[in-house]
Amino acid sequence: MTIFKKRRVVASLGSKIGMLIALLALSSLFSACSGIRIEAARTLGATGRSIALQTQQNIFISDQEYLRARDAEALLHGFGQTTSSKEYIEILKIYENIHLELTKRSIVFEKLADLYDAFGELAGLDTGGQTEKTLADLGGAIEEYSKQLNQTSPIYNDTTVVISKIGGLVAAEIQKKKIREASIRIRARVEGIQELLGNSLVREQMTGFREYLTSARKASFILLWDQGLYDPTPLLNDFGAEAGLVTKKDAAAGIQPNTPLGDALVEVLAKRLEMKADLIKRSYDASLASLAGLIAEHKKLEKGVPLDLTRLHAIAAELRNIVVLLSNVKADISNK
Repeated sequence: MTIFKKRRVVASLGSKIGMLIALLALSSLFSACSGIRIEAARTLGATGRSIALQTQQNIFISDQEYLRARDAEALLHGFGQTTSSKEYIEILKIYENIHLELTKRSIVFEKLADLYDAFGELAGLDTGGQTEKTLADLGGAIEEYSKQLNQTSPIYNDTTVVISKIGGLVAAEIQKKKIREASIRIRARVEGIQELLGNSLVREQMTGFREYLTSARKASFILLWDQGLYDPTPLLNDFGAEAGLVTKKDAAAGIQPNTPLGDALVEVLAKRLEMKADLIKRSYDASLASLAGLIAEHKKLEKGVPLDLTRLHAIAAELRNIVVLLSNVKADISNK
């Protein structure tokens, strides 16, 4: 055999080996994607959207509670004529930082809900363009949230992959490849949100600073109560409602501050405020748990393992319940 024939044989063999490697790689990729259940992806998209929206609603309610506490601080310092004090200015700065953090956190979960909505569509007929857009929108929101926390924004190594351009030989396999790639990218961002939300500064805000939430509002109430400005009739009626009782006419006039019954009403208010603070803490813990649950289910989806969304559905229900409780707990005896 001449040297030229040998070279042709070697070249031909090398080409065949290259094709074999490519086919094996393609087979491996299709095998990984074949296990993906399209209906499971659609269900995960709906669950993720529900979790994100419920979390956003909890953030909104929490922000309202912090703003009320800020108003209580303003009342106390205004009454004491200490609005120019260093302590008051520092407290206002803390409240402002909390408000900004909650606002930007709310935007992150709003964009996450949009992303899960698009992910559900990707499991239907969407080609991937909407998923790419919502991924970018969420990335921008996470970056702004990172800045608010003075943290480094998460870096993702998937910017070169364009979901809408993923192709293949079989339509169903193309769709599964897109779903798998989208899931990987969504999971990376949920992991980034989890890291930021679990930051010690945020945790301290939601646990340590909640003392201000109760103490300032209780103190402002006592101030106005001692001035004789509150009518406790609604609270008295609230107590008697279960037994079908209402307060006698002018009965509230006999309840004065700094009396056993007057102090008892203040204690009722204090416990209601404490309950609100505990609910906000529960909301924060549930939000973190939901992110961990979503990450776990994305990993299952990508491996073709059946999903178990029971825990996530329970967390979504808990978040809904917290919103209802926070909205219904009366923290002012003058409110009906």
